[in-house]
Amino acid sequence: MYQQTEAIVLKTVDFSETSLVVTLFSRDFGKIRALAKGGRRIKGSFESALDLMSQILVTYIPKRGDALDLLTESKLIRRFRPTKANYGGMLAGYYLIELVNEMTIEQEPMPELFDEAVATLSQLIDGKPTMPNLMRFEWRLLELAGHFPAFDFCVHCDCEIDLAQRRIAFGHIDGGVVCDKCRAGTQQVSIITPELICAIQQLNANDESEAEFNSSQQGAMRALLNQYISHLIGKRPIMFDYLGKMQNITQ
Repeated sequence: MYQQTEAIVLKTVDFSETSLVVTLFSRDFGKIRALAKGGRRIKGSFESALDLMSQILVTYIPKRGDALDLLTESKLIRRFRPTKANYGGMLAGYYLIELVNEMTIEQEPMPELFDEAVATLSQLIDGKPTMPNLMRFEWRLLELAGHFPAFDFCVHCDCEIDLAQRRIAFGHIDGGVVCDKCRAGTQQVSIITPELICAIQQLNANDESEAEFNSSQQGAMRALLNQYISHLIGKRPIMFDYLGKMQNITQ
């Protein structure tokens, strides 16, 4: 039975001289791994539409068990290609698709996340402020995937966190802030500030143009996301090193 859906190309791996194994994040069916026979040919059913970060319309045949789905056709909707002057946007886009690939599972529809990914890729490629838009997407992904941290209450005892404190413990394993009484024995802890918590909540509640935070808060937020996401996926994402080299990281 044929299925058709919009998708973003997350990953491609050569399968043979002419074919590819592609990982797609679809709007209607979640993550899909499929064999694209002839996908490496310039001319064919896929119209050269299987580039990374491309938004495409695909037709495929689902398979049962561990077998790869069979991709039969793809049509390009938009190829997210930044200008040479927006190199940072391209790096951020590659990080975005790596993150989506690592933090989603196959056959779990997440249409809201798909829409967020497309909107954020558009902002990044169109030259909008890179890091605020990217971090807003990361917090939104964490929320939709059920991993958004607790910032108002201690994750151990549920007591309310006093934001008058200047230093607040954040437990990466525990998934949120920890009060002073529960902090003893808590591993993998970062120290954050009330100002950072407010900036995170503001960024997650509004689009980046309405959120206000300084370069210091941005750096602290980036560091927190790096550590927390690395813990969640069990490794350091490949694109972290490239994000650190982005010339327009503070845009």
